[in-house]
Amino acid sequence: MATTEPALLDKPTTINMLHDACELEHMLCVQYLYAAATLSHGGDPGVTTVRAALTEQWSQQLSRIAVQEMYHLTLANNILIALGAAPYLWRPNFPQPASRYSDINLPSTLTPFSQETVSRFLCWEKPEPDGWWDDFCAECGRQAHTRLNLAMTASEERPYGSIAELYDQIKAAILGHPEWIDPASAARQVTSALIPLTPTLTPITTAEQAARYIDIIVLEGEGAPDWQSDSHFAYFHQIADQLDGLKQTQPDFAPGWPTVENPVYDPANTGGTLITDPAVRAVGVTFNELYLLFVEMLVRLFTPDGQSTGQRQGLARVVTALMPLGIKPLAALLTRLPAGAEHPGRYAGPAFELPQPQPTGPPATVDELAGRLLALAGRCRVLGLTDSGLDAGTQDALATIAARLETLVPLFTPSTVELPA
Repeated sequence: MATTEPALLDKPTTINMLHDACELEHMLCVQYLYAAATLSHGGDPGVTTVRAALTEQWSQQLSRIAVQEMYHLTLANNILIALGAAPYLWRPNFPQPASRYSDINLPSTLTPFSQETVSRFLCWEKPEPDGWWDDFCAECGRQAHTRLNLAMTASEERPYGSIAELYDQIKAAILGHPEWIDPASAARQVTSALIPLTPTLTPITTAEQAARYIDIIVLEGEGAPDWQSDSHFAYFHQIADQLDGLKQTQPDFAPGWPTVENPVYDPANTGGTLITDPAVRAVGVTFNELYLLFVEMLVRLFTPDGQSTGQRQGLARVVTALMPLGIKPLAALLTRLPAGAEHPGRYAGPAFELPQPQPTGPPATVDELAGRLLALAGRCRVLGLTDSGLDAGTQDALATIAARLETLVPLFTPSTVELPA
């Protein structure tokens, strides 16, 4: 566990710790979205009406938590900007076996919804105070590494006993150096004036404001000191209890669709499971490019550079709509497509791959982003209309996603992008 006195941290160290926080929030959000996408639903084999209602409840809970992680990612980036630093929205690809964020060394890995997956989520969000979760999560970490067929290794750098400890050190450093906060950065931050965030998010112009938002992150995540609340930890604890009860009464019920773990579509990413079905690879690569576009839209939103108020508000509207209209349905579709002959009985899934290392250079312009979105909508439409090797149901779903993406392009206005006649 870290031993540095928080109030003595210098500004570069604090910024690096905020990078860790941003990376962590991003990686947790994606892991939760992946698990939600794999949940069984009505019409799947063995899913009764009662079971479908339960999986829908879990899907809603996971989605709500993922949205809150995006809120936390926004807060952490606003603090970075308030400190005069650039936003940080990149992360490594999955799996990541060694954790820099926790003393239990949990890996970051994309796995279908299961009791083991939920237990790992619970441990990611464990409270900072000692409790029953310490021994439970130590065993959970060992099991997760065994599943990845990797030996437990010591944390590489900046180990934190919990997410709360990471944020507590950042908070203490900022309160100890209130002069670090630049009120002139307010216009560059992403607030509820751009995106309908809840709780309402206002610009950070003082150290006290930054500290209050850090408290929100910790309370929504770990719920410390009272973990029995609406915190992420409490939600995962509830789901784990429900799964434990089902295991006793309905041992045949598998709530997670059998996807591979850590699917990848880039052969250079050797850490995961390469999806080999050619038609499914085309869909998976399209998903990766849509997800990359989403991340680059966020980068541009946090780095306004000569855009009009209308352009920035339009970009915010697209960012808000792209997840439910494009990324989530395409992710769910991938969990129902075969992974390839090398993986019998297993399905693909969204890889959420990002180019490594992070590209350099200025962020894409608003019009460049709009053009790429229109091109990706066209690719989905082609996959949905041509002899692509996909079944009719998948092609219909892709055509629907294409139509939804096309409706987002005009939201970029004012823009020079020309829509098809």
